Amino acid sequence: MNRSRAPLIMCGVFAYCSSAYLGFHLYKVYKLPTPPATIADPMHQRISTCTHNHGVYSAMADRYDDEIGWDEWLMGLERRRKRAVEQCNGLVLETAAGTGRNLSHFAKNTTTESLTLTDASAPMLQQAFQLLKALRKDAPSAASIPPVKFSVLDTNGTIPPENVGHFDTVLDTFGLCSMQDPAQSLANMREMLKSGGKLVLLEHGRSNFPLFSEWINAALDKTAQFHADRWGCWWNRDLEAVVRGVGGLKIESVERFHFGTTIEIVAVKE
Repeated sequence: MNRSRAPLIMCGVFAYCSSAYLGFHLYKVYKLPTPPATIADPMHQRISTCTHNHGVYSAMADRYDDEIGWDEWLMGLERRRKRAVEQCNGLVLETAAGTGRNLSHFAKNTTTESLTLTDASAPMLQQAFQLLKALRKDAPSAASIPPVKFSVLDTNGTIPPENVGHFDTVLDTFGLCSMQDPAQSLANMREMLKSGGKLVLLEHGRSNFPLFSEWINAALDKTAQFHADRWGCWWNRDLEAVVRGVGGLKIESVERFHFGTTIEIVAVKE
C-alpha cells in the first residue's frame, strides 16, 4: 500500500463505520413504537423502577461519575458547567447538586461567599462530601473553594423557613429533568432567593433547532421512558416553557447548544 494513501483509507474506513453505527441506531429509534401523547408532560411521567426519581440516583451514587463522565466529556459539558458557576455570586445554593460535579469550578469563583449543596438523595451528597475532601487534600487550588454546607433537600417539598429569601444565587445544573414537578421546584428556588437574586439554570430537554427539532424531539420522546428508568432523568421536557410559566422570575438570557437540547437560562427574582 502506498503510505501516502494510508491516512485517506483510514479516514474512509472510520467514516464508513461511524455512518453504519449511527444509521443502525437511527433505524432502531425509528422502529420504536410511538409513545403516549403525554410522554413529555411532567405530570404524567413516572419512572418504572422506583417510587421517587431520586431513588435511581441513590442506587447508583457510588458509580454515577464513572458512568456519566464519558458522555459529559464528549459533549463538552465541563465548559458549560464552568460558565454556569462563573455567574454565581454571594450566598449560593445549588439544588440537585448530586456528586458535586460543579465543585472544582467554585475554586476559581472569587465572588461566592458560601456554597450550600443540596440534593434529594443523601448517598449522592455523600459522594459530593468525599469529593470535597479529596479536592482539598490533593488540589492546591481547592483551598479557594468557599465554605461549603451539605443538606438533604427535595425541592418539590417544603422549604425550610431559614432558606426562604436567603440566597443571592440558586444554581441548578441538569436537575430539573429529574424533579417530579419542575414548576413547583422552580417556584421553591425562586422563594429561596433574595429579592433581585439570580437563578442560574443549565438543563437539557426538547430541541428548538430549525429543520431538525421535530425529528430530534420524536427520538427523545420514543426513548424517554427507557432513559428515565435508567438515569432518573426525563430528557424530553420543554424546560424553557416551564421556566417561562413560573411567575416572579424575569428571564435575562437564554442560550442553547447541542442542536437546541442543552439550554442555559439566567433569570432574576422580581
